[in-house]
Amino acid sequence: MTDTARLTAQQTNRLITALRHGQALDLTVADLGLSLPAVWATARTDTRLAIALAGRDPDAPEEHGRTLRADFLRLLALGVPPSRAELVLGSTSFSGWRGDDPAFARACDAVSDASAPYGHVGQTRLTPARVARFLEELGKQGTTLVAAAAAAGVTPAAIYQRRRRDDDFAKAMDAARASART
Repeated sequence: MTDTARLTAQQTNRLITALRHGQALDLTVADLGLSLPAVWATARTDTRLAIALAGRDPDAPEEHGRTLRADFLRLLALGVPPSRAELVLGSTSFSGWRGDDPAFARACDAVSDASAPYGHVGQTRLTPARVARFLEELGKQGTTLVAAAAAAGVTPAAIYQRRRRDDDFAKAMDAARASART
């Protein structure tokens, strides 16, 4: 195996099993005929392996939430807006987690600030074109507010703020939602 190769799924699963049973990494790698550089290369994209290398059980229930938080922060670091990151991950728990977990909220803010040069820079102004795009998407059957906001390139928070202060916009949202139900 070359040092730049990645582990197969079977090799990764065997390594994770050994680590879960308390075996030493270097000895297990040698026993399985693997190389440490291949382990590191695989761990860059294999979350379960990364968790096992951290000394935790990747199949423990509490790891799911930790993994989602880490994936959310990774997407923010890449410049993906929070509303799109939620869509990518298929969860809208992140705003709730921010309120429940001050450390996570601080991490989100710090990562968003650091990623500003690479993409997302906070709430985008609701221009007439973005409002039209949002309402068009919201009017499609099965489209959520989060998905419509992401399609328009704005945050759900920007939408809710505009709705509270602009009665015409609120009526247009209601009409779009009603047309989506028919």
